[in-house]
Amino acid sequence: MNNIKQIEQIAELYEYASLECLPVHNNFDILFFSDFQSNAKKMLPPHRRKFFTVIFFEDQKGGRVNVNEKSHQRLTNAVLFQGEEHVFSFVRDENVKGCILLFKPSFLLPQIKEADFQYPFFSLLNQNLFHLNEEEHRAFNDLLSVMNTEKKNKEIVKYLLLSLLEKCLLLSQTYATEEQYVSKKYRLARHFKRLVNNYFQSKKQVDFYAQKLNITANHLNEVVKSQTDKTAKRHILDRTLLEAQNLLRYTNMDIAEIAYALNFSETTHFNRFFKKETQITPKSYRQQNP
Repeated sequence: MNNIKQIEQIAELYEYASLECLPVHNNFDILFFSDFQSNAKKMLPPHRRKFFTVIFFEDQKGGRVNVNEKSHQRLTNAVLFQGEEHVFSFVRDENVKGCILLFKPSFLLPQIKEADFQYPFFSLLNQNLFHLNEEEHRAFNDLLSVMNTEKKNKEIVKYLLLSLLEKCLLLSQTYATEEQYVSKKYRLARHFKRLVNNYFQSKKQVDFYAQKLNITANHLNEVVKSQTDKTAKRHILDRTLLEAQNLLRYTNMDIAEIAYALNFSETTHFNRFFKKETQITPKSYRQQNP
């Protein structure tokens, strides 16, 4: 595999996973693990999805879910959010209980125009896994049951999905470490992080992002540090490092190709950067993460 597989459509994911069904709508579907056929794949290799996924694990004693560098096991009454930037893979417990929601951001239009901004738990820069207490679990189950009943009615199920996402937004405040979504500084920091996601491979200087935001580099650093406890430069380096780790772990690209893909002028510069950040070489990291 030369690149991390990218799945564009929900129907394409179903084919990839050997699910003998089609989504109820092109840009939305709801599935229960109990409905999976016996030939559905129990393991999916690393991939990215150009849509959002919400997975409710009512009970998964075995199996494993990997999201970028994080591995999750023994999930009970947990909800996992996957956005478009995540590298996702799993080994499914055949007795897993729960439900999967899949939707493209366009499904929420016109009510929500920027779903990744409105619901930050889909961002790889934020917390993506929450555990539910008994009351939250019951409310979640009730909503999912109604969504499943109404799934063919696109307008009704959209508003039910919005209701569920708003509940998740309230839930996320329990876990959130960042200032909530009202201040101009918070919005500026979020905009900066989205720009980093878009440009980190080719643009690694803070000045570039400051110019995009029509502010000075010093002001950008001050705002980002106040909102995230990390400098703007640190965000750029962390995003570059995460992509390097993903490419080393999930592809067969050689180290020179990865250095080129991340816009390092020399492989030695990439090696030096990676070792400074992780204390091991890219080659050693790959050997330790087969």
